[in-house]
Amino acid sequence: MQFVTPHRSAIGISRAIRAGLHAAWAAGLIIVISGCGSPDRFAVEDLAVERIGWDTLDVAARFTEAGRVRGISDVIPDLINVTLFDESYDTLYTGPLGRFALYDENLGNAERLLLEVCGYLGTRMACQQQSLMASPKRAQAEFEITFPFQDTTSYERVLVESRVLLERQVHDGEGWERFEPSGRREIFVDAWVDGAETSHMRLPVSRREQRFILTRYAGYRDFRYAIQSSMLDVDSAAVHFDLYVRLSNEAMPVESREVVLRAKSSGEREAEMQTLVERAGGQVLDALEGVFGVRRAYVFINDWSYTALDRLYRAEFELHWQSGFRGSWSDLTGEMQVRSDGELGTFTLIRASERAQERWDQRLDSPVLELDHLFPELQVLPPEVDEDGEEDTAPNQRRRRR
Repeated sequence: MQFVTPHRSAIGISRAIRAGLHAAWAAGLIIVISGCGSPDRFAVEDLAVERIGWDTLDVAARFTEAGRVRGISDVIPDLINVTLFDESYDTLYTGPLGRFALYDENLGNAERLLLEVCGYLGTRMACQQQSLMASPKRAQAEFEITFPFQDTTSYERVLVESRVLLERQVHDGEGWERFEPSGRREIFVDAWVDGAETSHMRLPVSRREQRFILTRYAGYRDFRYAIQSSMLDVDSAAVHFDLYVRLSNEAMPVESREVVLRAKSSGEREAEMQTLVERAGGQVLDALEGVFGVRRAYVFINDWSYTALDRLYRAEFELHWQSGFRGSWSDLTGEMQVRSDGELGTFTLIRASERAQERWDQRLDSPVLELDHLFPELQVLPPEVDEDGEEDTAPNQRRRRR
């Protein structure tokens, strides 16, 4: 077997033929082209490709000619050309047979490559292709997000901190090794709001620590609207930040962070609910016991919820109290409904002890008690004018019943 490595420059195969070869390669076919229109067949008999690590190829080939009289014999072509194409059919190498550099670190993750060897003998041409693959690659990243950044009352700024390390699989091994590409890989963050497909924003990352003013990027209006809508609907918004690194034609997600924005934390909501329940319970006792009041009272919350869309608290609670007149104990259970600003509150009786039910029936004509404003300190009322024409700044609170 005779392998030849001519040192003369080769002539590239025509674009039309190459296009056909590439189409067949994309379909998974191995193509062999041999000379035609001649009684003597000219062909690539053997093609040997040796990988020396990921970054070097050694290519050798043997050509034969088949004549009617002489039979098959080895032949040295006039010209031989080797071309290596990447997945986009861009040329990575063109030149003679032999050993040449591949520069694998600049190729994509397991990128498919096509090696083509063509020989020219007189007017005849013979070609053969072989599929190769670049090294498997991956990215490891340290990734942190601060959002909102600086001004916590708006959604215009974000701080992205990232450190991306590229690795490729060890040749003929299972381990991984770090590498530095000669060109920078594209890195970006995809920011989006849970439940809103139109809220995606793309933020190009060029430094380890980078501040973004989101109003300067396409998609910010939809991004902000999605946050505001979610805050209105469910009192919170889950904002995702996905870090992508382009290791091939398709960028690959590497790390992800989620930031949950809330109008108020769950702890703050619970504390606000407890304040509303205590004040609602006080108004119920005032309505039932009148001038004598109570000696002591206790409130127990059985269940509660908050509906963000309606900004409404619901709480079922029990009242246990000792009368200030005779010292007898009473208890009842009811449900409070009130807006988060303390307005439009009601208390609906569910069940009561005998004495509590008696007091309720005597003083109220409905199972529903309308509550005065539970946050009067937040209420802004116009001053009232008395009969003498003087302003009375104390609000005239009247208990409403229905």
